[in-house]
Amino acid sequence: MLNKFFLFFCLIGFSCYSQLQFDKQETDLGNIKEAYEIKGDVLVKNTTDKKVFLMRADADRGVKVYSSKKTLLPGDTCLIIISFLPEKDGKFKKRIDLISSDNLKPYELSVSGDLAKLKSDDKTACFYFGNRKNTSIKTPTDPIVVNVPKEKRDNSNKIPDNSTSPKIDTIWKQPEVKIPAENPNEISLLEYKPNNILFLIDVSSSMKDSLKLPLMKSAMHTLINAVREVDVITLVTYADSVKIIKEGVNGSNKKQLHDIVDGLKAKGLTKGNKAILFSQQLAQKHFIKEGNNQIIMATDGKFRFYSEDQNTWTQKQKDKKIVLSTVAFGNDKDAMKNLKEIADKGEGSFIHIKKRHGSEDKLIEEVKMRSRR
Repeated sequence: MLNKFFLFFCLIGFSCYSQLQFDKQETDLGNIKEAYEIKGDVLVKNTTDKKVFLMRADADRGVKVYSSKKTLLPGDTCLIIISFLPEKDGKFKKRIDLISSDNLKPYELSVSGDLAKLKSDDKTACFYFGNRKNTSIKTPTDPIVVNVPKEKRDNSNKIPDNSTSPKIDTIWKQPEVKIPAENPNEISLLEYKPNNILFLIDVSSSMKDSLKLPLMKSAMHTLINAVREVDVITLVTYADSVKIIKEGVNGSNKKQLHDIVDGLKAKGLTKGNKAILFSQQLAQKHFIKEGNNQIIMATDGKFRFYSEDQNTWTQKQKDKKIVLSTVAFGNDKDAMKNLKEIADKGEGSFIHIKKRHGSEDKLIEEVKMRSRR
């Protein structure tokens, strides 16, 4: 037991780039004489000064993954248990990607070995690796992922909220999960991917209309209340020139974001095409791999996005694709047609806001649609 924890904390000293620390990420079991089931555990510790949420695990077919905790406070340690039934004898390697809120990339775990003989029944004990005798951490009962296609079970990979004490005799049984109704004004960590959102706000004089900019501000305030610590917000305005108001703000800094939105004022001429291309590069700077990377452009559309601008946009997408959605104000038919074409080219949504009632939720609905897992 002491040797296990000694190895665990030695690994922490050498792994300075990760925020979750594991006692092992690659487990080579070597030669196994005989087994029906293979299972074992991995210790993981939160070495940050913030909460870390274990969101889900993507695993190879047939692998079950359990955790003793879903939320790790600073300094917390939890147990990850991996279990699978070998399909045949011979060499095997099972991969697990553990996705958490502290890291843009999943943590890669693997279990490998060479099985000499596959047991045809489970009457004998399974082959177990890891800290089987460790009683200092509660035994996990909640599955993070279960990939057994022939059985009826929850394959959504969502982590159930089960706060009851575990029962050792039912450790491998999947608990009944009751998922609460989704709150429309919240963006769940479990349901939605991290967001990299750039607001591109038209503050030209044509937006001074008594409804246009106030409606956009109201919708932005509602979305700011919903974004999370894993989300990144950038605010850019354009009129005579393009201006970065604030870049890469963490979603938890809500007062700062609300104050910025409140301070937006309309003035000057419109240079929307240059603003779009500038914002594309800025959004790519904060690109979140496997997240929602999106520009939300709020404007009355009184500018042109020419074919050469569209070609430049397409060429710069490459491996950091940004979605461009337009939020349109006013009733100018040519302007609305222009903004719909821009949204189509950016593979985003065209959102036409005409009145205050119901407009507050339109940005949340758009972000949820783009970031749903």
